[in-house]
Amino acid sequence: MENNIDLHEFSRAMSRVKLPKWDDLPDFPIYCDQMLQIMTEKIACMQSGDEKHITKSMVNNYVKWGMMPKPVKKKYEKIHVVYIIVITLLKQILPITKIKDGIQLQIALLGDEKAAYDSFCEAFEESMQRVFLPVRESNSPYILEAREIKYEKLAVSTITTALANKWLTEKIIETKLAAYHQRQREGEQHGRE
Repeated sequence: MENNIDLHEFSRAMSRVKLPKWDDLPDFPIYCDQMLQIMTEKIACMQSGDEKHITKSMVNNYVKWGMMPKPVKKKYEKIHVVYIIVITLLKQILPITKIKDGIQLQIALLGDEKAAYDSFCEAFEESMQRVFLPVRESNSPYILEAREIKYEKLAVSTITTALANKWLTEKIIETKLAAYHQRQREGEQHGRE
């Protein structure tokens, strides 16, 4: 790969991304603005440019569509933050209706929201490491190692891997496109000399 310093730095950072586990989230009610601030801090490295992954109107729609519980007196609990994290990440890959079904499936398979969310976090972090570590290690061929996945974690593992692969693909295109444009500019300069 040529001119892949940005790609290596990006991959290094992405391989270290951690989501807050259930017990790391606030144990007290918060307002929507506070929840959006938490989201901005937790997913900042996963945003492209000025793109907003979550807004107040999106949160209201998710509640209206039954994707997450209603807030109590306009205050949101830990469970709401968890739903917003998962929805915000997965809507980059899946339609909203499939996300809702997937969340319900994970909760049914693992017994409760806490176990389902922490399992999502573990699968997400493992996928980020497996997809991005081979890029940051060297300029040698990219080798994605096989992994054994238990059936009850198959859906969450495949979707988090798809998300990591999406981000890697976008960065590769961005990096290669920048290198291509740089070569074109250099060629034009040499042609004028």
